[in-house]
Amino acid sequence: MIEERFIKYINEIENGITSEVFLEENRKIISHFKQDIEAKKQFKIHKALSNLKRFLIYNLLKEKPMCTCALAKVFQTSEGTISHHLKILQDAGKVIGMKESYFTTYYTIENLIQSFDKKD
Repeated sequence: MIEERFIKYINEIENGITSEVFLEENRKIISHFKQDIEAKKQFKIHKALSNLKRFLIYNLLKEKPMCTCALAKVFQTSEGTISHHLKILQDAGKVIGMKESYFTTYYTIENLIQSFDKKD
């Protein structure tokens, strides 16, 4: 896609397109992405995983579901801090918490699907 866009850009320059037309076309493309629901979802996921601690939490949860208190011990931080990161990962659709007795255990969506598949 980038290569096609670059070739189009070179062709536009060779054909004498004005910078105003070029800028307007690109503003339309950006506007489209800002309104695209799928693009917004992808942005939310990338933003959530761009934080190192959240990236590490997500990858730990891919290996094994854990509760907030276990993650807090691993990262040597407060449960409140871990809860904040988990909330962002949940909002991005990457993890889900399931209440189990007194604790909430957090799973990646992929692990949760796999655990249900194993039960069948």
